[in-house]
Amino acid sequence: MHYLNLAETADPQLRTAGQRRWLRELTAEQDNLHAALRWAIARRDTDTALRFVRALGWYWMVRGQPGEPEALARDVLRLQPRELSPRLAEARVVCAITAAGPSLDMETVQPALAAAVADFVELARGEPPSSPIAAMGEPLLAIHDRDPERAFAALDRYMTSPDPWVRAAVQMLRGTLAKMLGRIDWAESGYRESLAAFRALGEAWGAASVLIQLAELVQSRADYGTAIAALEEAASLGRELGAWGDLSYIDGMLAAIRLRTGDLDRARADLERAEHAESQRRLGNSDVGAWLFLVRAELYWREGDADAAARCCTEVLAWLEQKQSRWWNGMRALVQARLALVVLQGGDEARCGVMLAAALRAAAEWVERPALAAVIDAITVLARRVGSPVAPGESPDRGAPRADPRRGAVLAATLLGAAHTIRGTFDAGSLDAPGAREAARGVLGAAEFEAAYERGRTLSRDDALALASAVVADPVDPAPGP
Repeated sequence: MHYLNLAETADPQLRTAGQRRWLRELTAEQDNLHAALRWAIARRDTDTALRFVRALGWYWMVRGQPGEPEALARDVLRLQPRELSPRLAEARVVCAITAAGPSLDMETVQPALAAAVADFVELARGEPPSSPIAAMGEPLLAIHDRDPERAFAALDRYMTSPDPWVRAAVQMLRGTLAKMLGRIDWAESGYRESLAAFRALGEAWGAASVLIQLAELVQSRADYGTAIAALEEAASLGRELGAWGDLSYIDGMLAAIRLRTGDLDRARADLERAEHAESQRRLGNSDVGAWLFLVRAELYWREGDADAAARCCTEVLAWLEQKQSRWWNGMRALVQARLALVVLQGGDEARCGVMLAAALRAAAEWVERPALAAVIDAITVLARRVGSPVAPGESPDRGAPRADPRRGAVLAATLLGAAHTIRGTFDAGSLDAPGAREAARGVLGAAEFEAAYERGRTLSRDDALALASAVVADPVDPAPGP
Protein backbone atom coordinates (compact mmCIF):
# COMPACT_ATOMS: atom_id res chain seq x y z
CA MET A 1 0.00 0.00 0.00
CA HIS A 2 3.06 2.27 0.04
CA TYR A 3 2.46 3.67 -3.43
CA LEU A 4 -1.25 4.18 -2.84
CA ASN A 5 -0.44 6.07 0.34
CA LEU A 6 2.09 8.18 -1.56
CA ALA A 7 -0.44 9.04 -4.29
CA GLU A 8 -3.19 9.89 -1.80
CA THR A 9 -0.83 11.99 0.30
CA ALA A 10 0.53 13.87 -2.69
CA ASP A 11 -2.78 14.58 -4.45
CA PRO A 12 -4.05 17.47 -2.27
CA GLN A 13 -0.51 18.89 -2.05
CA LEU A 14 -0.54 19.35 -5.84
CA ARG A 15 -3.01 22.18 -5.23
CA THR A 16 -0.85 24.10 -2.78
CA ALA A 17 2.22 26.33 -2.90
CA GLY A 18 4.27 23.15 -2.33
CA GLN A 19 3.13 21.54 -5.56
CA ARG A 20 6.60 21.64 -7.16
CA ARG A 21 8.06 19.23 -4.62
CA TRP A 22 5.18 16.78 -4.95
CA LEU A 23 5.20 16.92 -8.74
CA ARG A 24 8.89 16.01 -8.68
CA GLU A 25 8.28 13.15 -6.26
CA LEU A 26 5.38 11.68 -8.23
CA THR A 27 7.31 12.06 -11.48
CA ALA A 28 10.27 10.19 -9.99
CA GLU A 29 7.95 7.39 -8.80
CA GLN A 30 5.62 7.35 -11.79
CA ASP A 31 6.73 3.96 -13.14
CA ASN A 32 6.27 2.36 -9.72
CA LEU A 33 2.90 4.05 -9.20
CA HIS A 34 1.65 2.80 -12.56
CA ALA A 35 3.00 -0.69 -11.86
CA ALA A 36 1.13 -0.76 -8.54
CA LEU A 37 -2.06 0.33 -10.28
CA ARG A 38 -1.65 -2.36 -12.95
CA TRP A 39 -1.13 -4.91 -10.17
CA ALA A 40 -4.46 -3.87 -8.58
CA ILE A 41 -6.18 -4.13 -11.97
CA ALA A 42 -4.73 -7.59 -12.60
CA ARG A 43 -5.97 -8.77 -9.18
CA ARG A 44 -9.36 -7.19 -9.95
CA ASP A 45 -9.01 -5.18 -6.75
CA THR A 46 -11.43 -2.58 -8.00
CA ASP A 47 -11.59 -0.40 -4.91
CA THR A 48 -7.80 -0.07 -4.70
CA ALA A 49 -7.56 0.61 -8.42
CA LEU A 50 -10.23 3.32 -8.18
CA ARG A 51 -8.43 4.94 -5.25
CA PHE A 52 -5.25 5.03 -7.34
CA VAL A 53 -7.04 6.71 -10.26
CA ARG A 54 -8.72 9.22 -7.96
CA ALA A 55 -5.36 10.09 -6.38
CA LEU A 56 -3.37 10.22 -9.63
CA GLY A 57 -5.98 11.89 -11.83
CA TRP A 58 -4.93 15.45 -11.08
CA TYR A 59 -1.25 14.61 -11.43
CA TRP A 60 -1.94 13.12 -14.86
CA MET A 61 -3.89 16.19 -15.90
CA VAL A 62 -1.19 18.61 -14.77
CA ARG A 63 1.56 16.57 -16.42
CA GLY A 64 -0.38 16.39 -19.67
CA GLN A 65 0.93 12.95 -20.61
CA PRO A 66 -1.72 11.29 -22.78
CA GLY A 67 -1.78 7.63 -23.58
CA GLU A 68 -1.03 5.49 -20.54
CA PRO A 69 -3.36 7.28 -18.08
CA GLU A 70 -6.35 6.90 -20.42
CA ALA A 71 -5.53 3.22 -21.00
CA LEU A 72 -5.23 2.55 -17.26
CA ALA A 73 -8.47 4.43 -16.54
CA ARG A 74 -10.34 2.46 -19.22
CA ASP A 75 -9.12 -0.79 -17.67
CA VAL A 76 -10.32 0.31 -14.22
CA LEU A 77 -13.65 1.52 -15.60
CA ARG A 78 -14.43 -2.05 -16.73
CA LEU A 79 -14.22 -3.31 -13.13
CA GLN A 80 -17.14 -3.36 -10.70
CA PRO A 81 -16.54 -1.69 -7.30
CA ARG A 82 -17.47 -3.57 -4.14
CA GLU A 83 -17.85 -0.49 -1.94
CA LEU A 84 -20.66 2.05 -2.32
CA SER A 85 -19.33 5.30 -0.90
CA PRO A 86 -18.99 8.95 -1.93
CA ARG A 87 -15.23 8.46 -2.21
CA LEU A 88 -15.44 5.62 -4.71
CA ALA A 89 -18.32 7.21 -6.62
CA GLU A 90 -16.09 10.27 -6.96
CA ALA A 91 -13.24 8.00 -8.05
CA ARG A 92 -15.44 6.55 -10.79
CA VAL A 93 -16.16 10.08 -12.04
CA VAL A 94 -12.39 10.78 -12.17
CA CYS A 95 -11.88 7.44 -13.90
CA ALA A 96 -14.47 8.15 -16.60
CA ILE A 97 -13.14 11.66 -17.34
CA THR A 98 -9.57 10.39 -17.48
CA ALA A 99 -10.63 7.57 -19.81
CA ALA A 100 -12.14 10.17 -22.16
CA GLY A 101 -8.65 11.59 -22.69
CA PRO A 102 -7.53 15.20 -23.09
CA SER A 103 -9.89 15.65 -26.05
CA LEU A 104 -12.85 14.65 -23.83
CA ASP A 105 -14.28 12.01 -26.15
CA MET A 106 -17.52 11.96 -24.19
CA GLU A 107 -19.42 9.52 -26.38
CA THR A 108 -17.16 6.69 -25.21
CA VAL A 109 -17.64 7.32 -21.49
CA GLN A 110 -20.97 9.15 -21.16
CA PRO A 111 -22.97 6.24 -19.68
CA ALA A 112 -20.29 5.42 -17.10
CA LEU A 113 -19.79 9.08 -16.23
CA ALA A 114 -23.52 9.74 -15.87
CA ALA A 115 -23.94 6.71 -13.58
CA ALA A 116 -20.97 7.74 -11.43
CA VAL A 117 -22.19 11.34 -11.12
CA ALA A 118 -25.68 10.13 -10.16
CA ASP A 119 -24.25 7.81 -7.50
CA PHE A 120 -22.06 10.56 -6.08
CA VAL A 121 -24.97 13.02 -5.87
CA GLU A 122 -27.07 10.42 -4.04
CA LEU A 123 -24.33 9.28 -1.65
CA ALA A 124 -22.67 12.64 -0.93
CA ARG A 125 -25.94 14.32 0.12
CA GLY A 126 -25.09 17.78 -1.08
CA GLU A 127 -21.36 17.78 -0.38
CA PRO A 128 -19.24 18.96 -3.32
CA PRO A 129 -16.57 16.63 -4.77
CA SER A 130 -13.13 16.97 -3.21
CA SER A 131 -11.38 16.07 -6.46
CA PRO A 132 -11.21 18.91 -9.01
CA ILE A 133 -11.61 16.40 -11.82
CA ALA A 134 -14.72 14.93 -10.23
CA ALA A 135 -16.11 18.47 -9.93
CA MET A 136 -16.00 18.66 -13.72
CA GLY A 137 -18.27 15.62 -14.12
CA GLU A 138 -21.70 17.22 -13.85
CA PRO A 139 -20.78 20.33 -15.90
CA LEU A 140 -19.26 18.16 -18.65
CA LEU A 141 -22.42 16.06 -18.85
CA ALA A 142 -24.51 19.21 -19.05
CA ILE A 143 -22.39 20.64 -21.88
CA HIS A 144 -22.53 17.29 -23.69
CA ASP A 145 -26.33 17.55 -23.42
CA ARG A 146 -26.11 21.15 -24.72
CA ASP A 147 -27.54 22.46 -21.46
CA PRO A 148 -25.03 25.12 -20.36
CA GLU A 149 -27.32 26.62 -17.71
CA ARG A 150 -27.22 23.28 -15.88
CA ALA A 151 -23.43 23.44 -16.01
CA PHE A 152 -23.46 26.94 -14.50
CA ALA A 153 -25.81 25.74 -11.76
CA ALA A 154 -23.42 22.93 -10.81
CA LEU A 155 -20.45 25.30 -10.69
CA ASP A 156 -22.43 27.75 -8.57
CA ARG A 157 -23.00 25.00 -5.99
CA TYR A 158 -19.27 24.34 -5.83
CA MET A 159 -18.62 27.99 -4.96
CA THR A 160 -19.82 27.14 -1.44
CA SER A 161 -16.81 24.87 -0.92
CA PRO A 162 -14.71 25.65 2.15
CA ASP A 163 -11.58 24.98 0.08
CA PRO A 164 -10.21 28.26 -1.37
CA TRP A 165 -8.49 26.32 -4.16
CA VAL A 166 -11.82 24.85 -5.29
CA ARG A 167 -13.43 28.30 -5.28
CA ALA A 168 -10.55 29.70 -7.36
CA ALA A 169 -10.80 26.82 -9.83
CA VAL A 170 -14.58 27.21 -10.12
CA GLN A 171 -14.13 30.85 -11.09
CA MET A 172 -11.77 29.75 -13.86
CA LEU A 173 -14.19 27.06 -15.06
CA ARG A 174 -17.06 29.53 -15.00
CA GLY A 175 -14.96 31.89 -17.10
CA THR A 176 -14.21 29.16 -19.64
CA LEU A 177 -17.88 28.20 -19.90
CA ALA A 178 -18.91 31.86 -20.19
CA LYS A 179 -16.42 32.40 -23.03
CA MET A 180 -17.75 29.31 -24.79
CA LEU A 181 -21.24 30.83 -24.61
CA GLY A 182 -20.28 34.34 -25.70
CA ARG A 183 -20.59 35.94 -22.25
CA ILE A 184 -17.30 37.77 -22.41
CA ASP A 185 -17.82 40.09 -19.42
CA TRP A 186 -18.58 37.10 -17.21
CA ALA A 187 -15.55 35.30 -18.56
CA GLU A 188 -13.12 38.10 -17.89
CA SER A 189 -14.38 38.85 -14.39
CA GLY A 190 -14.25 35.15 -13.52
CA TYR A 191 -10.70 34.81 -14.83
CA ARG A 192 -9.45 37.88 -12.96
CA GLU A 193 -10.99 36.75 -9.67
CA SER A 194 -9.55 33.28 -10.19
CA LEU A 195 -6.08 34.64 -10.97
CA ALA A 196 -6.06 36.79 -7.84
CA ALA A 197 -7.12 33.81 -5.72
CA PHE A 198 -4.49 31.47 -7.18
CA ARG A 199 -1.79 34.10 -6.71
CA ALA A 200 -2.83 34.51 -3.06
CA LEU A 201 -2.51 30.73 -2.61
CA GLY A 202 0.92 30.68 -4.27
CA GLU A 203 -0.45 28.11 -6.71
CA ALA A 204 1.59 28.25 -9.91
CA TRP A 205 -0.44 25.79 -12.02
CA GLY A 206 -3.70 27.63 -11.41
CA ALA A 207 -2.19 31.06 -12.06
CA ALA A 208 -0.56 29.87 -15.29
CA SER A 209 -3.77 28.24 -16.51
CA VAL A 210 -5.80 31.41 -15.95
CA LEU A 211 -3.14 33.54 -17.65
CA ILE A 212 -3.51 31.40 -20.78
CA GLN A 213 -7.27 31.98 -20.78
CA LEU A 214 -6.84 35.73 -20.25
CA ALA A 215 -4.34 35.85 -23.13
CA GLU A 216 -6.97 34.37 -25.45
CA LEU A 217 -9.44 37.04 -24.37
CA VAL A 218 -7.15 40.02 -24.86
CA GLN A 219 -5.96 38.61 -28.20
CA SER A 220 -9.50 39.10 -29.46
CA ARG A 221 -9.04 42.83 -28.78
CA ALA A 222 -5.76 42.81 -30.73
CA ASP A 223 -4.02 43.73 -27.46
CA TYR A 224 -1.11 41.56 -28.48
CA GLY A 225 1.45 42.98 -26.07
CA THR A 226 -0.72 42.14 -23.06
CA ALA A 227 -1.48 38.68 -24.46
CA ILE A 228 2.20 37.91 -25.05
CA ALA A 229 3.13 39.11 -21.55
CA ALA A 230 0.47 36.86 -20.01
CA LEU A 231 1.66 33.86 -22.00
CA GLU A 232 5.31 34.47 -21.16
CA GLU A 233 4.45 34.64 -17.46
CA ALA A 234 2.42 31.43 -17.77
CA ALA A 235 5.37 29.72 -19.49
CA SER A 236 7.73 30.90 -16.74
CA LEU A 237 5.43 29.47 -14.06
CA GLY A 238 5.12 26.22 -16.01
CA ARG A 239 8.87 25.83 -16.33
CA GLU A 240 9.22 26.39 -12.58
CA LEU A 241 6.90 23.46 -12.02
CA GLY A 242 9.22 21.32 -14.10
CA ALA A 243 6.42 19.00 -15.17
CA TRP A 244 3.59 20.64 -17.04
CA GLY A 245 1.92 19.63 -20.26
CA ASP A 246 0.69 23.00 -21.55
CA LEU A 247 4.03 24.53 -22.56
CA SER A 248 3.65 23.43 -26.19
CA TYR A 249 0.21 25.03 -26.27
CA ILE A 250 1.67 28.29 -24.94
CA ASP A 251 4.32 28.32 -27.66
CA GLY A 252 1.62 27.65 -30.23
CA MET A 253 -0.42 30.57 -28.91
CA LEU A 254 2.63 32.81 -29.04
CA ALA A 255 3.09 31.80 -32.67
CA ALA A 256 -0.58 32.51 -33.45
CA ILE A 257 -0.33 35.97 -31.90
CA ARG A 258 2.99 36.90 -33.47
CA LEU A 259 1.87 35.93 -36.96
CA ARG A 260 -1.04 38.34 -36.46
CA THR A 261 1.39 41.15 -35.58
CA GLY A 262 3.42 40.43 -38.72
CA ASP A 263 6.42 39.04 -36.79
CA LEU A 264 6.56 35.92 -38.94
CA ASP A 265 10.13 34.93 -38.06
CA ARG A 266 9.42 34.74 -34.33
CA ALA A 267 6.07 33.11 -35.02
CA ARG A 268 7.85 30.40 -37.00
CA ALA A 269 10.39 29.85 -34.21
CA ASP A 270 7.65 29.61 -31.56
CA LEU A 271 5.65 27.20 -33.70
CA GLU A 272 8.62 24.96 -34.43
CA ARG A 273 9.38 24.78 -30.71
CA ALA A 274 5.77 23.87 -29.97
CA GLU A 275 5.66 21.23 -32.69
CA HIS A 276 8.90 19.66 -31.48
CA ALA A 277 7.72 19.57 -27.86
CA GLU A 278 4.38 18.06 -28.84
CA SER A 279 6.04 15.38 -30.98
CA GLN A 280 8.27 14.45 -28.04
CA ARG A 281 5.33 14.11 -25.66
CA ARG A 282 2.91 12.13 -27.78
CA LEU A 283 2.77 9.22 -30.18
CA GLY A 284 0.77 10.24 -33.23
CA ASN A 285 -1.44 13.28 -33.53
CA SER A 286 -3.43 14.89 -30.72
CA ASP A 287 -5.86 17.71 -30.08
CA VAL A 288 -3.00 20.14 -29.48
CA GLY A 289 -1.11 18.72 -32.46
CA ALA A 290 -4.15 19.24 -34.71
CA TRP A 291 -4.52 22.81 -33.47
CA LEU A 292 -0.82 23.43 -34.17
CA PHE A 293 -1.45 22.33 -37.76
CA LEU A 294 -4.11 25.05 -37.96
CA VAL A 295 -1.63 27.61 -36.63
CA ARG A 296 0.86 26.35 -39.23
CA ALA A 297 -1.80 26.86 -41.93
CA GLU A 298 -2.35 30.41 -40.69
CA LEU A 299 1.39 31.08 -40.84
CA TYR A 300 1.59 29.78 -44.41
CA TRP A 301 -1.45 31.94 -45.22
CA ARG A 302 0.31 35.05 -43.90
CA GLU A 303 3.45 34.10 -45.82
CA GLY A 304 1.45 33.82 -49.03
CA ASP A 305 1.90 30.06 -49.48
CA ALA A 306 -1.68 29.04 -50.19
CA ASP A 307 -0.77 25.52 -51.32
CA ALA A 308 1.03 24.75 -48.06
CA ALA A 309 -1.84 26.23 -46.05
CA ALA A 310 -4.29 24.02 -47.92
CA ARG A 311 -2.16 20.92 -47.30
CA CYS A 312 -2.12 21.61 -43.55
CA CYS A 313 -5.89 22.07 -43.42
CA THR A 314 -6.49 18.95 -45.49
CA GLU A 315 -4.28 16.86 -43.21
CA VAL A 316 -6.08 18.05 -40.08
CA LEU A 317 -9.49 17.41 -41.62
CA ALA A 318 -8.44 13.88 -42.58
CA TRP A 319 -7.42 13.24 -38.96
CA LEU A 320 -10.67 14.77 -37.69
CA GLU A 321 -12.62 12.28 -39.82
CA GLN A 322 -11.74 9.73 -37.14
CA LYS A 323 -13.34 11.90 -34.46
CA GLN A 324 -17.10 11.53 -34.38
CA SER A 325 -17.68 13.32 -31.07
CA ARG A 326 -19.43 16.70 -31.27
CA TRP A 327 -16.66 18.09 -29.04
CA TRP A 328 -14.52 18.27 -32.18
CA ASN A 329 -17.04 20.31 -34.18
CA GLY A 330 -15.50 23.64 -33.25
CA MET A 331 -12.05 22.61 -34.44
CA ARG A 332 -13.48 21.02 -37.58
CA ALA A 333 -15.42 24.19 -38.40
CA LEU A 334 -12.38 26.45 -37.93
CA VAL A 335 -10.20 24.31 -40.20
CA GLN A 336 -12.92 24.04 -42.86
CA ALA A 337 -13.38 27.81 -42.82
CA ARG A 338 -9.64 28.46 -43.19
CA LEU A 339 -9.42 26.01 -46.09
CA ALA A 340 -12.47 27.66 -47.70
CA LEU A 341 -10.78 31.06 -47.67
CA VAL A 342 -7.60 29.55 -49.11
CA VAL A 343 -9.74 28.18 -51.94
CA LEU A 344 -11.43 31.56 -52.35
CA GLN A 345 -8.04 33.21 -52.72
CA GLY A 346 -7.52 30.92 -55.71
CA GLY A 347 -10.75 32.23 -57.26
CA ASP A 348 -13.03 29.20 -56.73
CA GLU A 349 -16.04 30.92 -55.17
CA ALA A 350 -18.38 27.95 -55.64
CA ARG A 351 -16.10 25.50 -53.84
CA CYS A 352 -15.46 28.06 -51.11
CA GLY A 353 -19.21 28.32 -50.56
CA VAL A 354 -19.57 24.55 -50.24
CA MET A 355 -16.77 24.42 -47.68
CA LEU A 356 -18.14 27.34 -45.67
CA ALA A 357 -21.56 25.65 -45.65
CA ALA A 358 -19.95 22.53 -44.14
CA ALA A 359 -18.13 24.67 -41.57
CA LEU A 360 -21.36 26.46 -40.65
CA ARG A 361 -23.19 23.16 -40.19
CA ALA A 362 -20.43 21.79 -37.95
CA ALA A 363 -20.30 24.93 -35.81
CA ALA A 364 -24.08 25.21 -35.52
CA GLU A 365 -24.36 21.67 -34.14
CA TRP A 366 -22.27 22.45 -31.06
CA VAL A 367 -22.32 24.93 -28.18
CA GLU A 368 -19.04 26.78 -28.85
CA ARG A 369 -20.14 30.22 -29.93
CA PRO A 370 -16.63 31.54 -30.74
CA ALA A 371 -16.22 28.88 -33.45
CA LEU A 372 -19.63 29.70 -34.92
CA ALA A 373 -18.79 33.41 -34.91
CA ALA A 374 -15.43 32.72 -36.61
CA VAL A 375 -17.19 30.83 -39.41
CA ILE A 376 -19.64 33.70 -39.89
CA ASP A 377 -16.67 36.10 -40.02
CA ALA A 378 -15.23 33.94 -42.80
CA ILE A 379 -18.56 34.00 -44.64
CA THR A 380 -18.42 37.81 -44.63
CA VAL A 381 -15.31 37.57 -46.79
CA LEU A 382 -17.23 35.58 -49.40
CA ALA A 383 -20.29 37.86 -49.13
CA ARG A 384 -18.19 40.97 -49.64
CA ARG A 385 -16.40 39.48 -52.62
CA VAL A 386 -19.33 38.11 -54.59
CA GLY A 387 -22.15 40.25 -53.33
CA SER A 388 -25.43 38.46 -52.72
CA PRO A 389 -28.98 38.37 -53.96
CA VAL A 390 -30.06 38.19 -50.32
CA ALA A 391 -30.30 41.37 -48.35
CA PRO A 392 -31.31 41.27 -44.68
CA GLY A 393 -34.99 40.42 -44.42
CA GLU A 394 -35.30 39.22 -48.04
CA SER A 395 -35.64 35.74 -49.49
CA PRO A 396 -33.06 34.25 -51.88
CA ASP A 397 -33.61 34.98 -55.54
CA ARG A 398 -31.37 32.65 -57.47
CA GLY A 399 -31.97 34.54 -60.69
CA ALA A 400 -30.61 37.83 -59.39
CA PRO A 401 -27.03 38.92 -60.14
CA ARG A 402 -24.60 37.98 -57.39
CA ALA A 403 -21.87 40.53 -58.11
CA ASP A 404 -23.22 43.56 -56.27
CA PRO A 405 -20.46 45.14 -54.16
CA ARG A 406 -22.77 47.47 -52.27
CA ARG A 407 -25.25 44.76 -51.28
CA GLY A 408 -22.32 42.51 -50.47
CA ALA A 409 -20.87 45.18 -48.18
CA VAL A 410 -24.22 45.65 -46.41
CA LEU A 411 -24.50 41.90 -45.92
CA ALA A 412 -20.91 41.64 -44.71
CA ALA A 413 -21.48 44.42 -42.17
CA THR A 414 -24.67 42.75 -40.96
CA LEU A 415 -22.96 39.39 -40.59
CA LEU A 416 -20.04 40.96 -38.71
CA GLY A 417 -22.53 42.44 -36.25
CA ALA A 418 -24.24 39.07 -35.87
CA ALA A 419 -20.90 37.38 -35.20
CA HIS A 420 -20.15 40.04 -32.56
CA THR A 421 -23.36 39.19 -30.71
CA ILE A 422 -22.78 35.45 -30.95
CA ARG A 423 -19.19 35.70 -29.68
CA GLY A 424 -19.84 38.55 -27.25
CA THR A 425 -17.30 40.83 -28.92
CA PHE A 426 -15.81 41.76 -32.27
CA ASP A 427 -12.72 39.66 -32.89
CA ALA A 428 -10.07 42.26 -33.65
CA GLY A 429 -7.47 39.47 -33.56
CA SER A 430 -9.11 37.51 -36.39
CA LEU A 431 -7.28 37.02 -39.66
CA ASP A 432 -10.53 37.74 -41.48
CA ALA A 433 -12.91 40.05 -39.61
CA PRO A 434 -10.85 43.28 -39.42
CA GLY A 435 -10.12 43.27 -43.15
CA ALA A 436 -13.76 42.52 -44.00
CA ARG A 437 -14.87 45.33 -41.69
CA GLU A 438 -12.57 47.90 -43.23
CA ALA A 439 -13.46 46.87 -46.79
CA ALA A 440 -17.21 47.04 -46.10
CA ARG A 441 -16.83 50.39 -44.35
CA GLY A 442 -14.86 51.66 -47.33
CA VAL A 443 -17.72 50.79 -49.69
CA LEU A 444 -20.56 52.01 -47.48
CA GLY A 445 -19.08 54.86 -45.51
CA ALA A 446 -19.04 54.95 -41.71
CA ALA A 447 -22.70 55.77 -41.08
CA GLU A 448 -24.20 53.13 -43.38
CA PHE A 449 -21.72 50.53 -42.20
CA GLU A 450 -22.59 51.15 -38.54
CA ALA A 451 -26.31 50.97 -39.27
CA ALA A 452 -25.92 47.56 -40.97
CA TYR A 453 -23.56 46.34 -38.24
CA GLU A 454 -26.04 47.30 -35.54
CA ARG A 455 -28.83 45.50 -37.40
CA GLY A 456 -26.64 42.42 -37.25
CA ARG A 457 -26.13 42.91 -33.53
CA THR A 458 -29.89 42.59 -32.99
CA LEU A 459 -30.23 39.28 -34.84
CA SER A 460 -30.98 36.14 -32.87
CA ARG A 461 -28.71 33.15 -33.29
CA ASP A 462 -31.29 31.48 -35.53
CA ASP A 463 -31.68 34.56 -37.72
CA ALA A 464 -27.91 34.95 -37.98
CA LEU A 465 -27.64 31.33 -39.09
CA ALA A 466 -30.36 31.84 -41.67
CA LEU A 467 -28.60 34.89 -43.08
CA ALA A 468 -25.19 33.19 -43.19
CA SER A 469 -26.76 30.08 -44.74
CA ALA A 470 -28.27 32.17 -47.52
CA VAL A 471 -24.83 33.43 -48.51
CA VAL A 472 -23.54 29.90 -48.98
CA ALA A 473 -26.91 28.77 -50.40
CA ASP A 474 -27.20 25.89 -47.95
CA PRO A 475 -29.76 26.18 -45.14
CA VAL A 476 -28.56 25.13 -41.69
CA ASP A 477 -30.84 23.75 -39.00
CA PRO A 478 -30.44 26.14 -36.05
CA ALA A 479 -32.22 23.92 -33.52
CA PRO A 480 -29.27 22.20 -31.80
CA GLY A 481 -27.60 25.35 -30.51
CA PRO A 482 -27.97 26.72 -26.97
